[in-house]
Amino acid sequence: MRNTIKYKLLTAVVLIFMALPGCKKDFLDVNNNINNPATVDLKFMLPAAQANLAYTLGNQLHVVGGLWSQYWTQGPNANQYNDFDRYFYSNTNADRPWRQLYAGTLNDLDAMYKKAEEEKNVNYSAIALILKAYTMQVVTDAWGDAPFTEALKGAEGNTTPKYDSQESIYDALIPMIDLAISQIDFNSDLHPGSDDLIYQGDMELWYKFANTLKLKIYLRQVKVRPGVAAVGLVGMAADPTEYLGSGEDALTHYIDEKFRQNPLFTTVFALNPGKNIFASKTSVDYLESLSDPRLEDFYDSNSGGVYVGVIQGGARDVTLYPPPTNDNLYSQYNSEQIIAPSVPVRLMTASESMFLQAEAIARGYMAGDAASTYNAAIEDSWGQWLVSSAAIGTDLATYLAQPAVAYPGGGEPAIKAIITQKWISMNGNQNFESWTEWRRTGYPDFFPTSITSDFAPGVFPGRLVYSSDELTANPNSIKGLTVTDRVWWDVN
Repeated sequence: MRNTIKYKLLTAVVLIFMALPGCKKDFLDVNNNINNPATVDLKFMLPAAQANLAYTLGNQLHVVGGLWSQYWTQGPNANQYNDFDRYFYSNTNADRPWRQLYAGTLNDLDAMYKKAEEEKNVNYSAIALILKAYTMQVVTDAWGDAPFTEALKGAEGNTTPKYDSQESIYDALIPMIDLAISQIDFNSDLHPGSDDLIYQGDMELWYKFANTLKLKIYLRQVKVRPGVAAVGLVGMAADPTEYLGSGEDALTHYIDEKFRQNPLFTTVFALNPGKNIFASKTSVDYLESLSDPRLEDFYDSNSGGVYVGVIQGGARDVTLYPPPTNDNLYSQYNSEQIIAPSVPVRLMTASESMFLQAEAIARGYMAGDAASTYNAAIEDSWGQWLVSSAAIGTDLATYLAQPAVAYPGGGEPAIKAIITQKWISMNGNQNFESWTEWRRTGYPDFFPTSITSDFAPGVFPGRLVYSSDELTANPNSIKGLTVTDRVWWDVN
């Protein structure tokens, strides 16, 4: 089922929330004192939280994930992302995403949950919990230990929350999702509508999203806590659980109007259209080696009609790319499907769901046919894109049969195939999740070290460093970590 936002119903809400960093209550309520409203309606809290989450995932985290997943690299005639290419991520780089996720998304979700509980609106409560679990996983996967049990208590006087371990945060996510699932009332008339920017109040889809999120959380722990992962995954397999399927992607949509455009497009356009983000040679070469039609969907060809990637981090190396360098000699992101005004931000996709299921089956935690699930995930990925979807009938079978793609049958080769294909599928559309999966699994296993890396060959970023605002204001914040320090589950 394809979910399409009915934009004309959202105009008043989205114009506000896409432009603001958080839930600005003075804009959203007309009580006697507009500067100190007594309440904010749930229908305003939900899109505020979702818009903030999509903005962060689809912009700041999307860029760094794109470069560190080696989909993209800095162009030769600009310098906006040179630091990221050399694996330098400063504390000030973290300020905005940290603030947006905490003061924006999580703060709005917390307020939404409390109000929904007061009003006994169980479906809003459930969505708030599901999205809180999703957002906290993003936070802890990016930074590691983070404020959780004492977070969001500024109104109660706690402006210096303690940091909880990543392990303890993970331990809390599953119960949170289980509570959300138990609260869902499929028959209630009390549920969101057009104010739900992701699923328009379809609680069946939120149920599937929650289950798929649980699956992802357990699989993230298969190496660091295999026993915990096994118990959780086997338990899920014992229930008649439904996961996201074809056409049920969790998306936030945008249109080509000011303040309603894709967040990264607005950033790229402001910087100088198309001059910073170029195709990485790592991805271009691998897609060409497989004759993968998604190459044309992920990248634009150069001025000669061919696909030429830039060596990761190499654009500023004058021996490799002596000036003056013509930008038109190299491929950039696809300007219609990857970074464009109406491109959605993808929180979770059906192909991701199928790859997760294939991995769980391949590891022996779930029953099913791993090969057919893996093939279905690839087909669903092809179906998301213009060129590739048109080639399904003619080219997909040949693609799946080639040795570098065909499902290996089991064991670690199967995991490698699944994650490598997942990496392809997330090119330019789920960059942060792709980088996280690379850290968890080590696949793909052919990444070269960036030419301009600050570190020794073979050393890659393992986390984001903490926000400078947080390090200054919170004495409980963790000092001294660098981007090469690993998060808890990264035991490769």
